Amino acid sequence: MTRHFRLFGILLLGVLILMAGCYQPGGPIPEETKAPVPRDYTQAQVDSLVVMEEQVIAAPLPAEWGAPAECNEIRFLRFRLSDGSTIDPANAAQPNVATTDAMLLMLPGVLEGANGFEYLGRQVVYQAKVKNQKNIEVWAVERRNNRLEDLTGVNYLEEGLSKGEMDINEAVAAFIGYYYEGEAINGKTFEGFLANQDVPCLAEFGLKLDTEDVFKVIQTLVPDPAVRREKVFVGGHSMGGMMTSYFAGWDLDGDPATVDDAGYNNCAGMFGLDTVVNSIGTVGDAVFGMMPDDMKEGFEDITETIYGGIVDGLKNGSYPVVLNSPPIFGAEVMDLLEAVGMAAYYDPDGEDTYIRDVPWTDMNELLLRFLHSKDNDIFIADSPNLRDFRFTNEALFGSIFDDSFVPMGMILNSMGFLKGGPVVLKEFPKTWTDDIPILSNSIGPGPYWIANDAGPIEDLRTGPLYSWANFDEIGDAQDPDYKDTTGETTFTTMENEVADITDVARTAFKGPVNLVEWYFSMRLLVDLVGAVTPFAPKYGLNFLHGDKLIDMPQVVFIAEQGMMGDIDINGLPGEKHLLTGYNHMDVMNASANTSARRPNEVVEPLIEFVMENAK
Repeated sequence: MTRHFRLFGILLLGVLILMAGCYQPGGPIPEETKAPVPRDYTQAQVDSLVVMEEQVIAAPLPAEWGAPAECNEIRFLRFRLSDGSTIDPANAAQPNVATTDAMLLMLPGVLEGANGFEYLGRQVVYQAKVKNQKNIEVWAVERRNNRLEDLTGVNYLEEGLSKGEMDINEAVAAFIGYYYEGEAINGKTFEGFLANQDVPCLAEFGLKLDTEDVFKVIQTLVPDPAVRREKVFVGGHSMGGMMTSYFAGWDLDGDPATVDDAGYNNCAGMFGLDTVVNSIGTVGDAVFGMMPDDMKEGFEDITETIYGGIVDGLKNGSYPVVLNSPPIFGAEVMDLLEAVGMAAYYDPDGEDTYIRDVPWTDMNELLLRFLHSKDNDIFIADSPNLRDFRFTNEALFGSIFDDSFVPMGMILNSMGFLKGGPVVLKEFPKTWTDDIPILSNSIGPGPYWIANDAGPIEDLRTGPLYSWANFDEIGDAQDPDYKDTTGETTFTTMENEVADITDVARTAFKGPVNLVEWYFSMRLLVDLVGAVTPFAPKYGLNFLHGDKLIDMPQVVFIAEQGMMGDIDINGLPGEKHLLTGYNHMDVMNASANTSARRPNEVVEPLIEFVMENAK
């Protein structure tokens, strides 16, 4: 090491120490919570009436794509009544169209798996039966790139925790053992998180594959086209609304003169959850920001040469084929989120150890700093960081997914607030996020808050144990604001809290799949833009009937504080609902069984729309 390099290191260390001095524990402490409201019914009642099962449809991919064998299947979650009343007696894999009043196919958004609909799907089937005496099925479809995930470890944890055969400490050890230390589970060992160069097949996983998979699911489950036009409804959350639009305007054989195979002739209507389902002309604005700058610049004035060049670049490795490469919610982070959700669900009041014990890579340490730094100085100094604070399992989950704490609009729910220690305004991130497109386009307006007592700087990890105030413990009719103990600081209000953290935590892991998407295909984003160009059919992007969308039965639910909050819903066709206080994920997760506080504003209106338009 040279003398100058040593001197530089000493100076840098000194700067970091000075910056760490910016940390001063303390601040306003949240007040006592209100009593929770009574539930209209329990989750156990829902689970006894509604079955969620994974179904598989064989659909081999072209051999030249080189995709793993697991990707030669379409998988989806089927929500149905447990008494079997919607099952076709001749084929249990199909619904009985005579006894089933409607079928809703749901498509997830960016970085989202089928479990995004775990809560909403169950509630729709349950309430349709109990309140409306209607038999409904819900099908939540996975994109094939989700088959690249190795869920062996987290599914093992779920089985052990759900049966009471494992506690959270054992779960943490098993998680680290499988994903980081080479330990086998049921004879299988983890082969590592995949990088772009490991999955070149994703260059082919675009809009054509995903849209035609939707056709395949509908045609397989409902062979009669007439029934599809009467009882099948297609919709989605976020980007899933765009996917719905493309399906409705898609021509399966590419011949615009034969329209029996067009999407709009294979469903009875569309629905959108914090999205629009007809405005394809502006789809570029929604996806440009998630692309690398060199790719985005090419798309702003897209030509066939540009589109073809980018597709070629994906295939030859010039461009990344995975959108969420580290540190932007890469596979390692996505995996941990599922485990954290389990801990919040099965041991909400236990003190978290995942964040402290998991041997993160440097890139994912950077993400932790981004999510949990009070200001620029603390981000640079990395002290105190998330590992230095004490959270219950539930409070950690809330700090990752709640709209008051994380400046990532696409993942936010309104689940309550921290309690048990000082909480201050979060100034970070600043404008430097403009250099990270997927971040700069999803940073919400705030305000955002952050825990601010990890103990004194010389003795971190000795601060108070932060816990969680659930959504219905925040305010009441007489006192709607959640303040600090002095009454001077308002953290949130009851209008802005609508989702039960227990329900949301369960969506992260329940069943054989999960909420998050480890490897989102960049090709899909590219095709979302390319499909509206005149040359699109040359690339198999057969969106030929966009003019039919506006006349279709449709309903949208727009979250006031979600990704579409600034849209003028009055200009949208069909039925529309603006959901005050809702965030982007609340449209799927807002509590459906706490009407004494606030009725759910999606489940019943969606059922009513479906029944009004089903034949």
